[in-house]
Amino acid sequence: MKRTAFYLILLLSLSCVTSCMQPVQHDDQFYNVNDEFSVVRIPLVNPIEVNRLNSSSPWDIELHPGIWVDFPESHGLYYLYGHVHEPEKLAVINGVIMAYSSYVDKEADAYIRDNFYYWFVIVPETEITKGFHTEDEFREYIQTLDIEDPDWQTPDEAFEQFRKTGCLEWIPECK
Repeated sequence: MKRTAFYLILLLSLSCVTSCMQPVQHDDQFYNVNDEFSVVRIPLVNPIEVNRLNSSSPWDIELHPGIWVDFPESHGLYYLYGHVHEPEKLAVINGVIMAYSSYVDKEADAYIRDNFYYWFVIVPETEITKGFHTEDEFREYIQTLDIEDPDWQTPDEAFEQFRKTGCLEWIPECK
């Protein structure tokens, strides 16, 4: 009986120690868990992050720079992709951010709705942002960046890992 009690106390103590650990602190403050904002953000590559207004709203990735799409024969009318709304999966490899979302802006013009981008690539270092209609187009492009098969995560999975540990595989001090 004493031995069982000892192991139970030891197990509870270890659980408390591991759950009470502080997340890793990074040299670049952008990558730190900040109690004020950690509920609503996941750092990707500085300055790009996944964020949401509150814990029940959808995730969102702001595009830097945005993607302007010219309507055919529009004479100067453009549609701006300023965000990847409701990303379902994301990956970061060698400073390249990739995301997929099935979201379609129902308020957009019929041409845009019919030709909406679902796959996105963002390279903050060179200020490249590209959108793709199909996975094949997306995969062809990422191969030009020497990326074959992204290790996808949902934003919720990445958020839980970041919140608990302060680390994600793409954050510099976490490799």
